[in-house]
Amino acid sequence: MPDRIRVLHVDDDPAVVEAATSALEQEHCGITVETATNVADGIERLDSEAFDCVVAGYDLPEQTGVEFLDAVRKRSPDLPFILFTSEGNEAAASDAISAGVTDYLRVDGGAEPYARLAHTVVDAVERTVDDIKHVQNTRRERAIEELHSTARAFMRATTEDAVAQITVDTARTILNMPANGVHFADGDSLYPVAWTARVEELLGTPPAFQAGESLAWQAFETGEARVHDDITSIPGRYNPETDIRSEIILPLGDHGVLLIGSCETGAFDDTDVTLARTLSVHATAALNRLHRDRQLREEREFIDQALDTLDDLFYVIDTDGSLRRWNERIPEVTGYSDDEIDEMSVSEFFPGDEHETIGAAIAETKTSGRVTVEAEILTADGERIPYEFAGTRLTDADGTTVGTVGIGRDISQRRAYERQLERKNERLDEFTSIVSHDLRNPLTVAEGNLELARTECDSDALDNVSRAHERMRALIDDLLTFARAGETVTDLESVTLADIVEDCWQTVEGAQATLVVEDDRQIRADTAKLRRLLSNLVRNSVEHGSADAQAPSGRTAEHDGESITVRVGTVEDTDRHGFYVADDGPGIPEDDREQVLEEGYSTGENGTGFGLKIVQRLAEVHGWTVTATESEAGGARFEVTGLEPA
Repeated sequence: MPDRIRVLHVDDDPAVVEAATSALEQEHCGITVETATNVADGIERLDSEAFDCVVAGYDLPEQTGVEFLDAVRKRSPDLPFILFTSEGNEAAASDAISAGVTDYLRVDGGAEPYARLAHTVVDAVERTVDDIKHVQNTRRERAIEELHSTARAFMRATTEDAVAQITVDTARTILNMPANGVHFADGDSLYPVAWTARVEELLGTPPAFQAGESLAWQAFETGEARVHDDITSIPGRYNPETDIRSEIILPLGDHGVLLIGSCETGAFDDTDVTLARTLSVHATAALNRLHRDRQLREEREFIDQALDTLDDLFYVIDTDGSLRRWNERIPEVTGYSDDEIDEMSVSEFFPGDEHETIGAAIAETKTSGRVTVEAEILTADGERIPYEFAGTRLTDADGTTVGTVGIGRDISQRRAYERQLERKNERLDEFTSIVSHDLRNPLTVAEGNLELARTECDSDALDNVSRAHERMRALIDDLLTFARAGETVTDLESVTLADIVEDCWQTVEGAQATLVVEDDRQIRADTAKLRRLLSNLVRNSVEHGSADAQAPSGRTAEHDGESITVRVGTVEDTDRHGFYVADDGPGIPEDDREQVLEEGYSTGENGTGFGLKIVQRLAEVHGWTVTATESEAGGARFEVTGLEPA
């Protein structure tokens, strides 16, 4: 039973009205009775207020109760209407029933008819409420069922405009909301995308809404649905002169809004709002899907474009041995078309003598997760191209192996370089053999004869010969070191700069010298070659630090007999990483700093001119750079850079 019931009683007999009102209020404490004495007043009250039931007499001024009933039915077909009169006959009752009266009661005197009227009113209102709920439930169920079928149409939509049109058509045909439209967001505006013919009749082409200037923008900005029973009383409406009265505004996520309007006040009940919300949820889901699909498509296109710019081969091998994905470089290198590649297995890209190597590499990837292998590709024209392949096991979200992903790099140039290097090393071996045997053997004979000569005579000339022999032997040693420095680095390992420097310092002759290691770092290098590089730099500082033929006047004397300090530290700038060896000796004149690294350059009387050139060669085979500059103390400083950051 409803908590409150509003009854309109139209009758010009005050006694009947008073008795009926008393009986109704006694029957239900929530009943409120409003009265009118004629049909015109009754119709005016119905147009301006909401009532749950109408009670009317038959013989009313100017019009009969049946005529009043006919006017009510045109406005509210479901509103309970009870004809309660002391006048009339069977013909009047028949007319009333034909016009759709809810019930017909006679006032026969006494209290019983009024009690029966009260019971009839309550019963009629209850039945009407139940009927309305049943109709609403039936409509909701039918509409929801139809909306589910529409959801499939949403999922088939391929564009945002198509989603907007499906939304508009569904609101019009299934929800019976003829005036509706969809606006999409574009920056600081909402622009119309799809709308019904009824909207065009009311508004013409729908307007675009700029930020902050409409109720639609408010709903979009807050993400909250808005339901207005009468927008004429709502501030912020876009057009104060519009014929629209009721409006539902439903945000479609970040995509826009769905607008539903009516020229009637309070046109949308709870069922209307619920169904409209359901429609907006379906539309938003479809728009989100299209947005995700577009993002995924753009991301894949970006990845494909990035992979296609590689000079290397990119590939994904499926578990069945076929290529699942590849970049444009593969058809370019192999000479096969994409359609042909799609039908090929991995083994078909390699000659028969490489099949075992490739099969073993793929198997190892599945077990160890990563593998690097060299093999020759066999092109469609029969050409064999050497490649290095680095593959990694590919797994899904559950950790199940779904294939192998990898990169193939052309190593033709590297192979050619290796062959060239082999030939170069062969020539170096020949050279070192000549130096070691064909030069050292005669020198040894000469030194032996010199010793014999000393036993036969005492001459200063023999001392000059001895010094010449020593210089020749130093030249031979440096030539051998210089030749071997040109080889590639081998056995790279991580070593500590301070430890290597300390080892080198033990081989330096000269008591008047001090070593200071200011910083330390790990260096990945060929230990033997790094030790020789540092030994040459440290020895150069000690030997040239106390007296330098190229030093400015005054600086040589200043350091004669004094202890030289050799400092070793790291270079860690924004774009330079390495180490340095510096001293506080007389230094190197600025004009000579590039020449000191050239072959044959020496300022010492007994120097070979190969010491610093050997340093440069040893650095180059590591990929490093040597630079001569001035130390903070004004002496020489040699920087070795190009190392990986510490």
